[in-house]
Amino acid sequence: MNSLPPPSVTAAVVSAPAAASQPLLTASKTRHILIRLGYLPLTAENYLGRNGQVQRQYTWNFVPPRALLALSRQDSWQDPWNPLVLGALYQFEHEHGLPVEPGKVGLRDLPVSVEMALLAARKPDPLPWTWVLVTKFPRPERIHIFVAGKGWVLQSDCNTGVLHGTPDGTWPVYARDEHTSMVGSFPIPVPARQVRLYDAAKAAGFHVAAIDFGRYHHHWVRYQPYDDPDIRWVNYFDRGRAVHFYPRAAYGFPQSAGCVELPRKAAQQAFAILHYGTPVTVAHSAPGPWNAPASAKGAAKPQGEKTIAALPSLHWTYRVVPQQSSPRSVHLALTPVALPAHAAALPDGTPRPAPQPQPDRVAAGSAGPGPAARAG
Repeated sequence: MNSLPPPSVTAAVVSAPAAASQPLLTASKTRHILIRLGYLPLTAENYLGRNGQVQRQYTWNFVPPRALLALSRQDSWQDPWNPLVLGALYQFEHEHGLPVEPGKVGLRDLPVSVEMALLAARKPDPLPWTWVLVTKFPRPERIHIFVAGKGWVLQSDCNTGVLHGTPDGTWPVYARDEHTSMVGSFPIPVPARQVRLYDAAKAAGFHVAAIDFGRYHHHWVRYQPYDDPDIRWVNYFDRGRAVHFYPRAAYGFPQSAGCVELPRKAAQQAFAILHYGTPVTVAHSAPGPWNAPASAKGAAKPQGEKTIAALPSLHWTYRVVPQQSSPRSVHLALTPVALPAHAAALPDGTPRPAPQPQPDRVAAGSAGPGPAARAG
């Protein structure tokens, strides 16, 4: 009589997993392909380390500004999540018609389509390497755009998020829209006492209007919905936060719900300069000096950019005014505040001009849509 194979053997044969496919490229090989094609303008050099092993160091192919040197020393080039390297990957993916996304672990475990494109690629990056730096201090908040081989090509006042809504860090641009709509909730600061009174009234059975209170970066806030259908020149870089145009009466201090807002002309110019993969760095402060934009060398300074030592060292901050003008905005009152002596100068040592007095009220409430919630 024929005997059947043991059940354990049958189970082992049936459930044997297929061999996992190995990636075609390591993170190191991917990085060097991006360098060879010019998407990452670096030169790799080998040297003998103290332990006798061959080490590799990377240097920029152009004269980098001090702020970029400081940034590039913060993260290892071997880090698969290095935002400067990821930016080069995003630009490559966009130029080759591929989905703009990282691998499972940053530069590792890339989709097969991306690996095949990298192995077959021969055409260099058609666009110059570009970097965006947003500085919060000293006031006013500023955006600086650097292009390799040209220097700082654009600088402008800008706005970041209220209540630390725009965190410090570096992220590559992953999506761009010339025109889009944005929806979300704007955090309006409220006193903790107001929240306690509201909760006590509800607990006592009083009929009170529904208010969406919450905690936002260690502050009590009430959330006010907004729906902006006409946002222009948008560059998304961090979970829905974006660099884009938003109309304001003044720029240079926190006003948005997390995005970096620019005046109309600066936003339009920035959109023409930026591209997929452009790293956007948001910093509390950064080492200068900022040389003049290449396009403005030898030209007269635009109005508002003149250095006038006789003006007092003032900047404009904001305070909430409890009056609403529309279902999506809250009024902010601009208040002049004296700057400390060390903050009253530009990074190159010249006195910082004082902003001209602006209208008393500024509409607040803007954010950028993200991949899921589309809110910044």
